[in-house]
Amino acid sequence: MNGIASPVRPLALRWSAVFLVFAAAAALWLSAPAPDGFLWADAPRHAMNAVLLADALRELPLSRPVQWVFDYYLTWPALSIFFYPPLFYLVSVPFVLAFGVSESVSLVPVALHAALLGLAIAAIVRPFLGEAGAAGAALLLLGAPAVAFWARQVMLEIPSAAYPALAAACLLAWLRDGRRTRLWAGTAALAAAVWTKLSTVYALPLLPLAAWLRLGPAAIRDRDVRHAHLALALAVLPWVPHQLLFGRHNLANVAGASDLVLQPSEPLSWIWYLLELPRIGGVLISCLAVLVVLRLPSLFRDGSLVCGVPFLLGWFSFAYVFFSFVALKEDRQGLHLLAPLAALGVLALSRTLVAPWAGRLALFLGVVGFAQGLLLARPPAIAGYREAAATAAALARPNSTVLVSGERDGTLAFWLRAAGRDDIAVLRADKLLLEVEARRALGVKEAPWSEEEIAERLAREGVDLVLAQAEFWTDLAVMARLERVLRSERFVEIARIPIRAVPHRPLPDRELVLYRARAWRPPETASVRIKVPLLGLEIEGLPRNRRTAAPSS
Repeated sequence: MNGIASPVRPLALRWSAVFLVFAAAAALWLSAPAPDGFLWADAPRHAMNAVLLADALRELPLSRPVQWVFDYYLTWPALSIFFYPPLFYLVSVPFVLAFGVSESVSLVPVALHAALLGLAIAAIVRPFLGEAGAAGAALLLLGAPAVAFWARQVMLEIPSAAYPALAAACLLAWLRDGRRTRLWAGTAALAAAVWTKLSTVYALPLLPLAAWLRLGPAAIRDRDVRHAHLALALAVLPWVPHQLLFGRHNLANVAGASDLVLQPSEPLSWIWYLLELPRIGGVLISCLAVLVVLRLPSLFRDGSLVCGVPFLLGWFSFAYVFFSFVALKEDRQGLHLLAPLAALGVLALSRTLVAPWAGRLALFLGVVGFAQGLLLARPPAIAGYREAAATAAALARPNSTVLVSGERDGTLAFWLRAAGRDDIAVLRADKLLLEVEARRALGVKEAPWSEEEIAERLAREGVDLVLAQAEFWTDLAVMARLERVLRSERFVEIARIPIRAVPHRPLPDRELVLYRARAWRPPETASVRIKVPLLGLEIEGLPRNRRTAAPSS
């Protein structure tokens, strides 16, 4: 019996650790503020990108795919797939096809990437602390405030952090056993990172670093290493011309756009993430970071960590230097520092306490840290948008257009699409009346239209209903004229929907007003042309509601 039971217990422990990681990811998904959780402006756009691909699979527009995308954007103008790599959206498509369009469905692939992030860190730590320590490191990372927050938003931060962690786990395994499958798995994970979000280029040096740590100067002559580098270069290459053509906004964030507080030339830019570490990583990871500094000499002297510690330090350094150089400073950028820091911290703990107490303490700290993140780092719900969109979808005339105007026009577009009204289209007021370069602080060009011209354009577009944030950007003359048109005899106010954050926080968008056109006519069947400043081009197409609209009377 003993001979049979001995391998069973380690396997049971392994599966217990895996279960804990998936349970943690599920807890983050279940506690997300969906279906009213779109806080960041990009979140509904990331969700809509997957809906776009799902609809493309349903319709298979093989004869005119580019024009089909343009028409789709002119119907549901809340897409960002032009600016981001597509891997996350491709992963999301099966869930949209199987379960429909909703924020909760869009959060499922985010939760799966959170589980992948936890499993990767567990794999890194497992050889040194066993299953308890591996589970503890994973829970500690998933409970870090920045990770627990962004794991409950439809954003790319968690998916883009998961693949470098997976690459690190695979390459560290290659350093230990030299199996070429580990090398290729690590290379594939790095390629997946870049195809998820381009800022993960910081992790690309992990491959040459691992090769040098294992083979030294002989790495240059190793056939597998050369082929792995070539494959990675080919995977990254398509995004070079993409960024040269369409990456002006990203380059501005790197180089220091005029509206960013911290420019790369300022000394504070290089210590900002250190100062923010307690807020981003929480108290426990911050304390472990101090322990790493104190125990670093002994970690370097440990023969079993001769490759692991330099590799993890390199991973942390690559991320820190890259994001410190980027002028845009945010906690969602800083969460990329937390995975190597958590791994180093737990390894330092393992060299401070004797086994098995180090693993047990790591598990205890992980449970405490995750509980804190789960309870205290939950994003607020933004209530009112889903209700407003549902009301508009129920009232909109067939083949009409719904004009949206406000801080979260992308959220309104998403929920109007989710309502299942395939015969309507959404028109954004800022696309109609303004040219905005990425964000308003970088410059705005106003359309020189009078109130009469605005009213006539809305009629030509077939605008039946308007969902408008009260007094949105009315310091701009053309937006003030739009508001006067909406309050004139041409429109009637039919509802006011309060917007609130739960738990409460001040919001610039406190109320949406629903207007209806008094005299409506179907949209003209002529094609529409709009400028997309971030792409530096104009697109022309036919919104979908115009395909079956009745002729104007």
